[in-house]
Amino acid sequence: MRSSNIYTPTIILMAVAAGICSGSNYFSQPLVHSIAIALQQDETTVAWVPALAQIAYACGLLLLMPLGDILEKRRLLFILMLLAAFGLIMSGFATKVSWLIVGTLITGVFSISAQLLLPLAASLAPVQHSGRVVGFLISALMVGILLARSLAGIMSSLLDWHIIYLISGSILLGIAVLLYKNIPQYPATRTESYFKTIASLPKIFKQNKRLRLRTSIGFLIFACMSMAFTTMSMLLAPAPYLMSDYQIGLFGLTGIIGTIIANFAGEFIDMGHMHVISIFCAVTLILSWICFGLLDYSFVFYIVATILLYSSLSAIHVTNQSIVFKLNQALKSRFNALYMTGYFTGGAVGTTAGSYAWHHFGWLGVCISGLSLASLSLIFCILDRKAAAADSGNIRLNTSSNERGT
Repeated sequence: MRSSNIYTPTIILMAVAAGICSGSNYFSQPLVHSIAIALQQDETTVAWVPALAQIAYACGLLLLMPLGDILEKRRLLFILMLLAAFGLIMSGFATKVSWLIVGTLITGVFSISAQLLLPLAASLAPVQHSGRVVGFLISALMVGILLARSLAGIMSSLLDWHIIYLISGSILLGIAVLLYKNIPQYPATRTESYFKTIASLPKIFKQNKRLRLRTSIGFLIFACMSMAFTTMSMLLAPAPYLMSDYQIGLFGLTGIIGTIIANFAGEFIDMGHMHVISIFCAVTLILSWICFGLLDYSFVFYIVATILLYSSLSAIHVTNQSIVFKLNQALKSRFNALYMTGYFTGGAVGTTAGSYAWHHFGWLGVCISGLSLASLSLIFCILDRKAAAADSGNIRLNTSSNERGT
């Protein structure tokens, strides 16, 4: 397959599906203020809805994603998407926060199909182009998240906050059927029981240092983004900004630049510059929180910070998954499950920590927390670079020893 033919109709269809599935867990983030008013709850209680979505997603990744190694993947995708659609429709009919939480949990657990598509798409491309394919799908995934926030805000302002859930649930049903008819079958790569597969996860994580490092990086960068976007409506809805859900949703579109960066980063990864990208973007992540802290001087700093945050997260996330997919070709689903579990656990922690910091320490507390997480991500990027260099050195040493032995 030539590089010009990488983006086949199948890859494009997978990208569309990834965007729709990934966005379904982010409808509530710009709506925290409106849902709290509509359901007569305080914002701290409603802020648990996006946090629980990410916790449920992490649980789904850990418990269901490994099924991709032992089951036929097309049928698995179809079932997961149907159940996710059911959760969205349940949320759309919710009149109490308890029903919204139940629907959110169902959607979160079963919308992992977005992540199941990533290693499948990477496997369709030659190894030398897998970074570009992963970057393309993650770009689509990020667009889905961005549009989810924006459309949720628009529909809440024009109609009602329930509408986005009902429409997206219906669309997801149609997409599930379309994918089932158009993607090829992906047979299982392993023949073992589900419980043996799940039991192997702790051992895999313990034995792979680079998987642990990249998972830690993913945890930290997504915690940063979730902290920023959970507090966005809390910051921008009240005085002095008085932004509507519609305006907050549109503001989130500034992150569209991040999706361009993600696709661009994939090309540099294929050229072997993954560690340069990681360290550079970790530094940029730190700068984004410094800009957030300068909000009192000018709102321009907030816009710049949002763009830097999205761009950094997108590029590092593409780098992480490109590395993780190459660590073990036969166990891609399990490696990706472990990485993405850590990634979305970071999102849940960031959402909860952001809400806590906002209500107890204000915007300055949020910025200090985000800056701390970003600084830790830089440290782990440097550690991973050293670990990769050590692995390369061991491979060369073993090769030389084998040559001398022969």
